[in-house]
Amino acid sequence: MKQIRKYVPGTFSFLVLVVGFCFLAHADGGDGDHRKFRVGGLLFGDAYHIVSHHTDEGEGATGLVYRRGYLTFGADFSKKWVGRLRLEFNQTGEFETYGFKVDFKDLYAERKIGRHRVLFGLSPSPTFDLIESIWGFRYLARTPMDLQGEASRDTGISAKGPLNASGTLSYRVMVGAGSEFGNESGDGEKWMGALTWRPSERWTLDFYLGFEWLTGPRDRSTFQVFVAYEKDKLRWGFQYSNQNRQEDPRLELASAYVVRKLGVKTSLVARVDRLMQPSPKGNNISYIPFDPSAKATFFLGGVEFRLSPHLRLTPNTIVTTYDRNDEGVQPRTDFHLRLTFFLDFE
Repeated sequence: MKQIRKYVPGTFSFLVLVVGFCFLAHADGGDGDHRKFRVGGLLFGDAYHIVSHHTDEGEGATGLVYRRGYLTFGADFSKKWVGRLRLEFNQTGEFETYGFKVDFKDLYAERKIGRHRVLFGLSPSPTFDLIESIWGFRYLARTPMDLQGEASRDTGISAKGPLNASGTLSYRVMVGAGSEFGNESGDGEKWMGALTWRPSERWTLDFYLGFEWLTGPRDRSTFQVFVAYEKDKLRWGFQYSNQNRQEDPRLELASAYVVRKLGVKTSLVARVDRLMQPSPKGNNISYIPFDPSAKATFFLGGVEFRLSPHLRLTPNTIVTTYDRNDEGVQPRTDFHLRLTFFLDFE
């Protein structure tokens, strides 16, 4: 039975891709004038110094790391069919020692059905796609659940669209295979769904539920709520996430951020995450590892300077403090000083 469950996700992923692209190949003709192709990309990374760290490897480390690079190909095949291929390049490894890795980030075909969209393939998970778009500083730090190891992509079928005529109520759903295809894919088969209410242009309220079947004896269920406020010069957001990992430590956190524009080209950004249980992924988190034995509070602060439409430079700092663990020991505080650059040609 376990062998069958292990085999099914890979087979399911392959079938999803085949079915999706077969539909694409047989899309209605006559839309030649609507065929458009785009190429874009982005790159971001840090020059950093670690003032103090809970690991000996991190203590005093200084270096330069290219955390992410994307090369994106987009296509409008017709009025109703679009596609996207995105390759991800990143440096992985320990402090001061990194190697390059290349993999798929996105590979999907999208069908427009009225005001709704259906995607087939490797695409963003509804767990925090909305949160990431409003947070807007992915290049400084991933959203909290993403940072703690929740997959940002999955291979499967997803859909999204409005639930009422005004569009103030909308949904996002996805069935994911959890295959090992592409970067940051899920660990197991997943059902995910989110309901978003926007009572005005400034307010967003989002509820998310997800369930993941793993190959071992443990499954995962996730509940999350997110609220955000946006206006011209100020935006803020708050989320609470609770993931029951059964035999694993529960992943429970709360996070809040605020972004204040000081001018056309300058913004202040601050964020705090509180882990109510020790980080399940701990030292396996790339670039910003957490001590896996203690509850933690993560602070991020920085000033973004938009030097051009394509280049941002952001001096920032990350400080992670820890409670005492079960042995009564308080891990050393993590104190990162960073100068982060972001090049965008999307």
